[in-house]
Amino acid sequence: MDGLNGVIGIIESFKSSIFTVQYSGLNDFQLVAPATEENLALLQYGTLLVRDEDISNNVFKNVMIIENIQIDTSSDNGWLITASGRGLKSILERRIIWGQYNVSGRAEQSIRTAISNAIISPSDPNRKINNFILGTDKNLQKTLDTQLFGDNLATWISETCELLGYGFDITIQNGKYQFDMYEGTDRSNSVIFSPTFDNLLSSTFTERMEDFQNAALIGGEGEGTSKRTASVGSASGLDRYEGYIDGGNVSSNGQIITEATYIDMLKGYGQTELAQKIRFTTSFTGEIDPTGVYRLNEDYYLGDLVKIQNEIGIEATARINEIIYAEDENGYTVNPTFSEWEVI
Repeated sequence: MDGLNGVIGIIESFKSSIFTVQYSGLNDFQLVAPATEENLALLQYGTLLVRDEDISNNVFKNVMIIENIQIDTSSDNGWLITASGRGLKSILERRIIWGQYNVSGRAEQSIRTAISNAIISPSDPNRKINNFILGTDKNLQKTLDTQLFGDNLATWISETCELLGYGFDITIQNGKYQFDMYEGTDRSNSVIFSPTFDNLLSSTFTERMEDFQNAALIGGEGEGTSKRTASVGSASGLDRYEGYIDGGNVSSNGQIITEATYIDMLKGYGQTELAQKIRFTTSFTGEIDPTGVYRLNEDYYLGDLVKIQNEIGIEATARINEIIYAEDENGYTVNPTFSEWEVI
């Protein structure tokens, strides 16, 4: 593909391809093909790649951007061209939060506003990306309270979605880049991977406590005894593991923001940072058989929650956070990858 102008050519033959589609990440791919004149002309930096199965009714899904080109030769394979890069979602990485941005309320609405300010209707017309639109607001209800300044747009959106259990995508629809957020379906009561169903190939249960924290003091503006602080976490006694979070970049704009709002923003910032310390203190990982009783994209989808059970009675829920589509001389495989599994 050439931007929004439609399909410009087809890669007729290739040695291998790996397309990784992620729930809250940016997607990535690698394509290895003979370095023919036709392929060299098509596989150029910035060209968009899409698989045939991802095109339907003028909608292009799982679109990838070529970011790297490598040409090699060997006596066995001759000249080969390797194209790699990330998904269309990575264009969000080309923008930052320009200036201070206070986030309060529904996370979905805050993300949509940030995209509008940075890409769709920015005050500086040089920042605008033409033909970029927002899809329908899905009315996702999880909230976020924090303050941003200079954050990379893609990094912030990806980390926020991962924290809240949301996914996002950018597709090409009717000649426009369309951003959408969504939430996977909880299928943990209906889709179960277990040796009982011959679809759980292996599993590992792990308990980890290093670097664990579940309560924190957040330091904001000021120095010494005048420093403004907030705290997050309610654990007590021996079950309380404390840490300190530097929230000095959260600003009250010279007291323009009320004290209550500023403390809420400090707490929101602290909760986001603390989440990196309290996630998955116990985990349950493993490998499933994607060709078993449940079929990907029929019984469960990217972003869904499913249940895992092993032989010794441990159960967990897991989110399908990426799907890897791979094809080479050995055939075509589709493998879901799960988040670390939260033990029930």
